[in-house]
Order: sequence, then C-alpha cells, then structure tokens
Amino acid sequence: MRGTLTEKFRAAFGDAGEPRLFRAPGRVNLIGEHTDYNGLPVLPMTIAQEIRIAVLPRDDGRMLLRNTHPDFPPLEFANDDAIAPSPPGSWDNYAKAAVAGINQCLTPHTRPGFSLLADADLPNGAGLSSSSALVVACALAYMDALGLSLEHDLPRLKLAAMLADAEHFVGTRGGGMDQAVILAGTVGRACKIDFFPLRVESAPLPDDCEVVVCDSTVKAEKSGAARSLYNMNPRLCHLGCELVRTRLAEEFGEEVEVERLGDLWYGPLCLTTREAEALFMRAVPEGPVPLVEIARRLRQKPEKVVARWLEEVPVMDGGYDILARLRHQAGEYRRVETARDALFAGDSAALGQLMNESHASCRDMLGISTPELDRLTEIALEAGALGARLTGAGFGGATVNLVPANRVERFIETVGRRYHEEYLGRDGDASIFVARTSAGAGPV
Repeated sequence: MRGTLTEKFRAAFGDAGEPRLFRAPGRVNLIGEHTDYNGLPVLPMTIAQEIRIAVLPRDDGRMLLRNTHPDFPPLEFANDDAIAPSPPGSWDNYAKAAVAGINQCLTPHTRPGFSLLADADLPNGAGLSSSSALVVACALAYMDALGLSLEHDLPRLKLAAMLADAEHFVGTRGGGMDQAVILAGTVGRACKIDFFPLRVESAPLPDDCEVVVCDSTVKAEKSGAARSLYNMNPRLCHLGCELVRTRLAEEFGEEVEVERLGDLWYGPLCLTTREAEALFMRAVPEGPVPLVEIARRLRQKPEKVVARWLEEVPVMDGGYDILARLRHQAGEYRRVETARDALFAGDSAALGQLMNESHASCRDMLGISTPELDRLTEIALEAGALGARLTGAGFGGATVNLVPANRVERFIETVGRRYHEEYLGRDGDASIFVARTSAGAGPV
C-alpha cells in the first residue's frame, strides 16, 4: 500500500518529496442508533475498509486536495482564520472541518498548508462512516503539518471529542460515536462508548458468529440531499429534551439541570429507564404534536420555537411525533446496555434479538429506514441471520447482520441473489462482506 499510494501522490503532485501516510478505518455500528448526540451509549466496531491519505506540508497555507476516485474533483482552500464551508456535498468540507476544528481548539501560531491525496476502499454513502474517517485522516495530516503527534501531543479520546464538534462544520448534527471508534478501536473487539465524558470500553465479539455487512446500494449522503432528514431527529430530540426539562421544572417547582436526554440517566436525577419513559409520557403528548401546542407548553411563540429547535427541519403539517423519538432513546439505551452484557456472556442469540428490535425501532419510531433496508433485513433473517438491522444514519446505506459462522458462505450467496433478483430486479452480486476489525486511525 505504501509504495502504490506514494506513486499516486507523485503522479498527482510531482516529485515534491516523500509524503507521510495516514489511515482511518470505517466502522459498523452493532447497536445504538441516533443515541450518541443525546449522551447515550453506542456499540460499534471498526472495519478493515479504510480511508488512506498521502500528505506533504506546505509553507504557503494552501490546502490542495486530490482524490484517486473520479467522483471527487480536485479542490483547494486557504488555511485562513475563517474557513467558509463549500456547498453541501462537496468533499472538501471534511478537510475544512478538520482544519477549522483544530485551529479553533488548539489556536496554532502558524497556519501551514498541505498537499493531500485521498484513497479508499471504504464506500461512501453506505453508512460505514466514510465521512468521519476522512475528517479523522485529514486531522492527522494537519496535526503532522503542525508538528503534533497523536498520543504524545493529543490523546486519542480528546481528539475524538474535538472532531465530533468540528464535523458540525459539514452541516450534520451527529454525536461522537464515529470519531471515537475510528480513533480508539482495537482489533478483535467492539467498543462500548459512553459520552460526556467520553469513555470507551472494549467488548469481545462472538466466537460463534460473524458480523456481515450488506450494502443496500441506496446512497445515504448526510451532507447532501438527506441532510435535513438526518438532522430532523437530533433537533426533535433536543426539542423533546426541552419539553421534558419544562415538565420537570413544573413538577419540582424549580429548574432541573438537563442539557441532553442522557442527563436523565447520568445527571442529578439518576432515573431508571422505566422512570425516564414515564417522564416522557407526562411531558410530551402521544402522536404528532402541532407547533402551536409545542409553543404553548414551552410558553414561547411558535416562530421562536422554529428558530431555536426546528431550523432546517422539514415542515410537518400534522405536527411532530416527538414522543416516538424519546421512546426510541429509552429503548435503545436499554438495548445497548443489554447487548454489551450479551457480548461478555457470549450470548449471540440475545444479541441478535436486540439487533432485530433496534431495527424495528429505527423504522417505526425514528422513521430512518427505507423499503430497501427493510427488505434486506427480512431476506437476511430468512437466510439464517440471528440479527439484522440498518446501521448508520439511515435513509439508505447498509445493514449489519449477525450470522452463525457455519452459515456465512451460504448467507452471502442467498442474500446477494435474492436481494438483487427480488428487490432490485437485476442479476449480480450485492456488496456483501464479512466485517473484520481494525486498529484505530494513525500513521502508516
């Protein structure tokens, strides 16, 4: 890999010197979807597919970006005090997010540039975190240009937390799962990740099963057309948290410190999941809630509610089903904690059932599944998977499947054939692979 990538770099930039190489793996999330931005845990693992970059520092502050994939055109930007985002979907936004984030947090005395070539065997838009992997890789490249090293100058988890905030530059309102697992993942283990503060615990993967990823072929571009749909759930959760906080203030007669939904479990109240669910029912009406009713409960004007919590959220004429989002959070929190225990107990059947329940909740409570993802999980279970669920932001991308080791070959053949012939209506092999774990991001 080193020789090939170096040769491609020289073909792109000329013989300017020996480039430094960095890598950042993708990830697949076993369970815990759309919970990280609420401060609730997740359970992902790294995968062997990765982003690879070759980079050389520049003294002129120019950031020259090249990509071996023809879909990503040559781009560049200046490492100025204020780096403006490019239009949604432009791939230079991920490099900009890394550079702007580090500039803001570390306030370096110099603003070097770099020449960077990106290469990958990690598919984009498949829900495997290609975007965050690119942000992490670009951050490592910029740190190197600044003379900083991972671990010695900046611990992995501190960088992960920094980049989770930095990626908001792209326009998506996610949490910190992707950056944490990409930087802190280990070979042969999944990562149970908790937030605020960021903590990572490794957990053993099943001995009797393999994790198999099936790409639906429907692209899930969080920074493109699907951005407003993806951002709707974080914003509705934040709005739901404000409704809960308002209800608590009424019940206690004073303000209760609840910044995010996870504070109900980990904050001063230390609620059980059952208590949190009961609180949700008291705070938020069942079904779609009209904007005027939300505003009445918050004692604010509707336009102020929209400006603070519903910016870029698609208008729903019948209202917003906030309670469904809160119920998903409570159920998914319980499932992640139980899944962690199932991994340590070696109980693959229990883990598979939890994955199935998670997919149903993502579909019915969050509304982030698609007909393709639903059909793919159905076929997977019929082909012998113990568990099958969408993975990643949703609205396309891939599914993650827990398959008994002795059924993997037949599973891949059956799912590939049936999904293409029955659903896509054409012959061919689906993009299906056994996920192998990888070490966290770093220099090559």
